Amino acid sequence: MAFAWAERVRRVEGGLRAENIQVPVLSRKEGKGRVGHHALLERVFCGYAYREPAPDWFAPGAAGPEAEPPALDAWERRWHTTPLARLCRHPEVLLALAQDRLAATLAPILHQPDLLAGEDRLYQDWTRHRPEAAAEADRFAEADGPPVLRHFRRRLRRAAVRRLDAAALGREIFRPGPAYFGEPYLAFDLAPGLVFKAGIVQLASYWPSPEGEARSRAWRANGPLVAAAEEKLFPIWPAEGRTGKSFAAAAAGWLALAPLRDFELCSPLPLFPGSTMYPEGWAPPGFRVRIRPETMRALGGSYLTLAAAGLSPYVAEPFLDYCANRGAWLDAAMGDPAGLAAAKWAGFAPALAYDMLP
Repeated sequence: MAFAWAERVRRVEGGLRAENIQVPVLSRKEGKGRVGHHALLERVFCGYAYREPAPDWFAPGAAGPEAEPPALDAWERRWHTTPLARLCRHPEVLLALAQDRLAATLAPILHQPDLLAGEDRLYQDWTRHRPEAAAEADRFAEADGPPVLRHFRRRLRRAAVRRLDAAALGREIFRPGPAYFGEPYLAFDLAPGLVFKAGIVQLASYWPSPEGEARSRAWRANGPLVAAAEEKLFPIWPAEGRTGKSFAAAAAGWLALAPLRDFELCSPLPLFPGSTMYPEGWAPPGFRVRIRPETMRALGGSYLTLAAAGLSPYVAEPFLDYCANRGAWLDAAMGDPAGLAAAKWAGFAPALAYDMLP
């Protein structure tokens, strides 16, 4: 899962080096969620590297697409004078475009790593070593709503208090992963003497001392500080404007995407493959065919056409299940084929495969 974006990737001594790396960071401004950025150091990395345009949240001044987006009249001309409109109005292609549009709206939340992963195990260990602090966390972790949301609220509060306690009198070891372009955590200055590390903790140790105990009690009793720690662990529910209703909405959206995140971490293919092709009529495990080969032949193209345009003929089964509960949204989006096509391709006209169609 591409949590980070690099402005440039160079080959250096047989490896790949990423430059000007930025990681998306969720925040809230004027009552709306915003995606900002956090800079990382340049580094050598392993894996796939693709040339993609800079996303909206990337740092100001970063390089964008090599070609300027076409003017509106040029896009309209292509829509009316090439087979693009016929392609996009086909039910299978139209549904695929709507699904991709829905996927784009989910990207900020879907790309946020699950920073509570492993916290249940760490909490059990914490209750043995620090029973008083753990009991305090539980007393203030109650919430309204269905059991699944109350459980998630408790997990979030426990994780925030446990990490403050560990920062005051212990040490945490973080698990490297795909999030943050391989960086184990992002560091935030939450209070004097407190550098809060937002990442996935693998191991935690606690060494109580009078000074550490005093520091831990002060941090744990500081409501705004605990809320700030929760925000860093669950940034789609920021500290400002917090209500039980806003938490329920944020948590419900986050939990609904859990199967997609799990699939991404376990699948050899990305959740949304752009240009992967397989023998006709076959789909990789965990995927289904959404645009048939015979459909493309009838339209004068092939899977090569779709690959060049970045429209996958396959759809992941977890995302298909998610779409089953978003039928009204998809139906409304499919009412505007030109808008879906523009959202998908308006900035990439020079490389579009619809110019290849007869």
